[in-house]
Amino acid sequence: MSTCKSHKTSICCLAVFLLVVLRIAIGWHFFYEGIHKFDERHGFSAKGFLGVAKGPTAPLFFMMLPDLSGEQRLVIDTVKDEKGKDVKTFIEYENAWNTFKERFLARHELNDDQKKKIDVIFNQYLTSLRDGAADVGPEVAAWRKSMERFHERNAEIRNDTQYEQKRRWDEMMGYRKEADGWINMLDGMSTGLQSDMARVVSPQLAGEGGQIVTQPEKAWVPNPIVSTHMRTLDLAVTWGLTAIGLCMILGFCTRLACLGGVAFLFNVFLTTWPVPGVYPELPDMIGHFLYISKDVIELIAMLALAAMPSGRWGGLDYFLWHCGGKKLAQRFGLVCCCDDEPKCETKA
Repeated sequence: MSTCKSHKTSICCLAVFLLVVLRIAIGWHFFYEGIHKFDERHGFSAKGFLGVAKGPTAPLFFMMLPDLSGEQRLVIDTVKDEKGKDVKTFIEYENAWNTFKERFLARHELNDDQKKKIDVIFNQYLTSLRDGAADVGPEVAAWRKSMERFHERNAEIRNDTQYEQKRRWDEMMGYRKEADGWINMLDGMSTGLQSDMARVVSPQLAGEGGQIVTQPEKAWVPNPIVSTHMRTLDLAVTWGLTAIGLCMILGFCTRLACLGGVAFLFNVFLTTWPVPGVYPELPDMIGHFLYISKDVIELIAMLALAAMPSGRWGGLDYFLWHCGGKKLAQRFGLVCCCDDEPKCETKA
């Protein structure tokens, strides 16, 4: 039987081994979650979980998602057409299309015939955009006024009964769903514009039905307002999870990696908020929780790992620790009893 005798707080070798296994297992979970989000076919976006946050911190998470309800992107303004006539248009999309066209022409060396084709395609899509704004303009205006009344009511209401929570949540989701219908239409037009213009440069870039087969250079940004901000947020989540997981697997800067994972899981806990009486309730398919969810359990496990030098028991932190890390920690008084590796002996 193995026992440890260095001091009263020492742990046995089996416990050390299991803690290293726990670190690697949690690290693999984070690592795979991260690399899975790199696959564009899955269409990962932080909007998926931040946009449905609930509980007291929900407004903070909603603020992290610019133009969550599409109010900016669905602004309809009046512009002059080629004949000087006033026409309605989705101004944010028209401005983004004009910017895209300028960059597209500057990037590709086109002959006069190709430039004429580009102009024809662009004007056709621009006409469709303006016709669409004229068609749905009254509906968008009514939706916008209804949204304003909704925000005004919520600012005044202090009723937190479950019925009121459900009513407000369902109404908010209804407004978003209605806006998503128009936004999906506009984003689809934007994708079609990119595909048709790319086909003029190289027919191999588009399929028979206009579907992009070979991914072209991503000059077009389908979502003209939120793309830059959301792209940064999505990359931060993706790279953050991957880095945390890889560091935990390798045992490199393990404590910092664990604390990073704790911060991420704490935010996940705040978005799900498994507290009774908060609407909407968590789906039954992911389990039944009362305050303590799976994320909280993993969070506590990572806190325990952060409190112990598991990276030095089976990871690259062993080399960092013995190549100057220990002396540096002692100089600043950062060494505690658990920073010493367990010294074990075997007894019959």
